Amino acid sequence: MGLPTQGLTAPQAPKADSTFRRPPQPTTIQEAGISTRVVEGLILKTIKQRGALTEQQIADSMKVAVNVIRDQIQQLLHREVLDTPSPLHFDLTAKGRELTGQYETEDAYVGPAPVSFELYCEKVQEQSKQDQRVTQEDVNNNFAKFPMREELLRILKEGFNSQRVVLFWGPPGNGKSLVTDNLHRLLKHAVILPYAFEFSNRVVKVFDPAFHKLEEDLMEQEDVVAKMSLASHGKPDQRWLISKPPLVTVGTEFRVEHFQIAFDGQFDAPPHVKANNGIFIFDDLGRQTQDHNMILNQFIYPLEQQEAIIKFAGGSSIRVPYKQRLFLSTNLNLHAVIDDAFSRRLLYQVLVDRPTDAIWKKIVTNSAQDAGIDEQTASRLARILLGWYKRDGRVIRAADPRNVFIMLDAVLLEGEDVNELLDLALFERIYQQYPAAYEKDAVAYALPEVVGPEEFKQRFREVAGEFRVKAETAARLADKCAEWFQRDGRLLRIVDPQNIFSMIDGLVAEEKTTFEQLDVTLFESIYEVYPPYTQADLDRAMSQVGIGGQ
Repeated sequence: MGLPTQGLTAPQAPKADSTFRRPPQPTTIQEAGISTRVVEGLILKTIKQRGALTEQQIADSMKVAVNVIRDQIQQLLHREVLDTPSPLHFDLTAKGRELTGQYETEDAYVGPAPVSFELYCEKVQEQSKQDQRVTQEDVNNNFAKFPMREELLRILKEGFNSQRVVLFWGPPGNGKSLVTDNLHRLLKHAVILPYAFEFSNRVVKVFDPAFHKLEEDLMEQEDVVAKMSLASHGKPDQRWLISKPPLVTVGTEFRVEHFQIAFDGQFDAPPHVKANNGIFIFDDLGRQTQDHNMILNQFIYPLEQQEAIIKFAGGSSIRVPYKQRLFLSTNLNLHAVIDDAFSRRLLYQVLVDRPTDAIWKKIVTNSAQDAGIDEQTASRLARILLGWYKRDGRVIRAADPRNVFIMLDAVLLEGEDVNELLDLALFERIYQQYPAAYEKDAVAYALPEVVGPEEFKQRFREVAGEFRVKAETAARLADKCAEWFQRDGRLLRIVDPQNIFSMIDGLVAEEKTTFEQLDVTLFESIYEVYPPYTQADLDRAMSQVGIGGQ
């Protein structure tokens, strides 16, 4: 089920359709839903950070209307926490600096005012009810640039629509990260989220530019419409943002403690809260420094109850909606990394395996064309490269074509054309220089299918026919090949005929031979360089942790 990994330019997703709009701007502190203590602290910390400010400047910094903070500013002025060093400007007094220091010790957050925790939860729940089902056509179009098996495309559609946990596993370099990242592109609706929410006088940051990509044009459209009205009612609440659906990825660094609201001078929502109405990707499962099953078990309650119990570091806890898609990814044996308590919740366990030869040639062709090589040459290079891989017993990985052509591009000087410079000698130099992974050393994720002589010969004749080898010649070569395999102690694998004919096809593409010239003598010379696979190799493969169930 291979496919190319990151690097190629993905097709552009349709413009996000924001069904939800930011709530209307509040005109009082009561409507804003935040405590006077939080407002007071933000006013003081904002002035300390920026210096003397007007009411409007303070309000703009806090993303609220002036009326929300005006009474609080006047009270601070009356208490001699603020003074007016110049007309209409407010600054801290000595008493004010002392009080601000106390606020900073409790919470150093400075920025837009938070929204109420209740309103945050309400908006998460509302947005989760949007229709997020996709069609098979949606999935096919989204992955059109990335050749893969139709069966994988079908599973991706069904797993995505189920909104259940999906586990992607398989050998590295074959597209697990690309699949999970690009599934995010299927989320059609923009989301609204606050800079932060308040809970019990504590400001918890939600917006994270690492995970939330703002829809600046959608926010600008709302603001333009609002400016056409003189009334404050209906103007969007600037404490809220419009973003693409979140894409939150964590990996080996993730620990159980990261499910808590972190405090490092400021309170920060955990990653799975930031992923609400989006996608949460747990990558490199099984390679965490902490027992990954302890981490996975933290998801059991949220997955079943659709809410998460989030603790403040060393303190109280809150219940937050859990409305997101969870994708897991690992290149280890899924049966070794997933315990029974979590395994039964994994309805979709997707093996993203190495690509088939046909798919891999498409990946090579696409990568070559992306590098500026004409289609005919790209197709020929794909046949040649596959032949070399089979000749040398290398593992084909979906990431390899992209990397080979990155190395080829590095050869070019400014202004040089790859089509003018490229020849087989240069291409083979790049191939030899590229870091190799060999079949005999690789961790297996599916055991090779070993067959008897008659089935082997039948498969040989079928493959020979696909390459337009005459039936009489194909039959003679099939008998010889089976004889040689058994004589030399090689296992008869169902993949061997395809591998051998890919080697021959590569030689044909190099113009070193033709299929019409194929006879026993030529075929024997090709057989002799084909890497053997014996019972000892099979025993080694069966001992590897990559194979499901071993």
